[in-house]
Amino acid sequence: MCGIAGFIGRSKEHGLDYCRNAGVLIMHRGPDDSGILNLDEVTLLHRRLSILELSELGHQPMTSSCGRYTIVFNGEIYNHLELRAKFLPNHPFRGHSDTETIIELFRIMQEKMLAEMVGMWAIILWDHQSKKAFVSRDRYGQKPLYIRRRNDAWMLASEVKPLLDTQEKPAADPTAIVEYLALGNYGHLGAHTFFRDVKHFPQGCYAWITPGQTELSPAKYWELPDVPASAKRPFDETARKQLHDAIVEGVLSQTLADVPVGITLSGGIDSSIVAGILGKHYNKEIHIFTAQAPGSRFDESKYVDAVIAANSNGNFIVHRKDLRELSIKDDLTRYIRIQEEPFGDPSIIAHGFLMNMAAEAGIKVVLNGQGADEIFFGYNNMAQAILLQQLKTLRFGRFYENLNKMKLGKTYMMRTMLKSLLPSVETSMRTNSRIKRRDIIDNSLLTGVDNSLVSLYDYNKPYDVLLESIYGLHIPHLVHYDDRNGMANSLEGRMPFLDHRIAEFVANIRPEDFLMHGLRKYMLRESCREYLPDIIYNRTDKIGFYTPLIDAIYRDAKWVESNLTARTLLALGQRDLLIGKMNSKTLTTPDALQIWRAMSVNIWMNEFNVAG
Repeated sequence: MCGIAGFIGRSKEHGLDYCRNAGVLIMHRGPDDSGILNLDEVTLLHRRLSILELSELGHQPMTSSCGRYTIVFNGEIYNHLELRAKFLPNHPFRGHSDTETIIELFRIMQEKMLAEMVGMWAIILWDHQSKKAFVSRDRYGQKPLYIRRRNDAWMLASEVKPLLDTQEKPAADPTAIVEYLALGNYGHLGAHTFFRDVKHFPQGCYAWITPGQTELSPAKYWELPDVPASAKRPFDETARKQLHDAIVEGVLSQTLADVPVGITLSGGIDSSIVAGILGKHYNKEIHIFTAQAPGSRFDESKYVDAVIAANSNGNFIVHRKDLRELSIKDDLTRYIRIQEEPFGDPSIIAHGFLMNMAAEAGIKVVLNGQGADEIFFGYNNMAQAILLQQLKTLRFGRFYENLNKMKLGKTYMMRTMLKSLLPSVETSMRTNSRIKRRDIIDNSLLTGVDNSLVSLYDYNKPYDVLLESIYGLHIPHLVHYDDRNGMANSLEGRMPFLDHRIAEFVANIRPEDFLMHGLRKYMLRESCREYLPDIIYNRTDKIGFYTPLIDAIYRDAKWVESNLTARTLLALGQRDLLIGKMNSKTLTTPDALQIWRAMSVNIWMNEFNVAG
């Protein structure tokens, strides 16, 4: 896990200046070592956080044994030793870093190596002979890579800050701002960021870039397979065993490290499975980090304690954080700087607290349960697609049982029926609802919004729902905040459920089998039941990292009000309504989230000197 930057252009001096500045701005991503390659047509920077091969044999930029290729790499390739044995059995490797594996694989396979790699990465690789750069990012975009074309050069970096000039007033992307303020959605606009002129290099893609090139042409090397309904298989005992083995392999493979490993534990199904697998199969010391709001109705301490008790033979060392200590006034600005963009809610600050705790404990690698909801249809909107599938396949008994046990009510049933019988009407209603929710925003911000950037996926197709999760509403912002909070503390976050082999397996299972007996993620629960205490296996609620947002707003009410009135983002009537509710202490959760989003945008614009 590291930080990288690249300058592809015909100015050796400008390239060196850019990468030196980037090295300072992203030092937290790699405090252990640094290196720069400075040539006439390319400059590459690497800041190293030593996880594998702690010696100088892991130093980057690293050049291939043939001398043709030089790489800077951020991430981890969990199967790199297997790749050495399979493709390079006779190569005389100098050390055991995954970087050396990658550069030698590229020497013999070029971009074909990407299909063989299991892990997360952002790569910039220079071909000295052809004078062009190879750029790639992992399947889910776990490792960030931003790109900007400026002054006849391509600039790339692991974070946005290096791509902005010191005195620049960068422009905001109006679609990103409006979607966030109205709906709370972000990270779902493909390559677009909150900064108009800074883009993501797309996940699951690679590209070749030459110094004089003016357009980027990424090519996909991976997309979730769209398996025909006739080829899908039931979730039977064979499938259960295969899924169990895939998940265990995914978790254990991500313990690959030459440094201590920890995990975050919320008490939910996903993180409890990760803890259970490590408790049973991992024989080293494991630090557990958990954050709760004791005494609140959202306190999950009893579930955390159940996991720890069930793994009493495990080498668990538990660290706890009280979320009642969260202060918007003290914490929000700092985390906007860390995240480099507005973000969803205070749970991301809570996650940051856990990363702080891990750093204080001397941990450099932290596993978590993120990604399981996204792959196993764990959210309500995703459950709709499964209910619809059960209805369409005439599994009426299962449909009504799930509807009743999940306590979704008649409204939910009517929405599902509408999707089934009149899908175009439902899509039109959903579109109109999205636009209507923009009424709370000041009209001046609506100019320049590009609605074509917003994809409305078809809930009649479970595959589309998974695509929305992977490329739209869910995974992009999960991987973003996990990376930023971890790297701000010079540690690496890992998500075992984002092993792409798990998603490819799940894509072959009948959708109607994802939801049974009112239990979301039924396949996951059943496959990993041995790691779950009954109290967790039978959970039907979903809390996540609950943070007491309304209480935090009331505590800092004067600061919140001054923030809300500092810039015109919300329609004045809506802003005054929210301030009135705050002062009378009658805020609802949706009210509090509207306040949060407006504050976040205002602080982001201040911190990054954004025009407007």
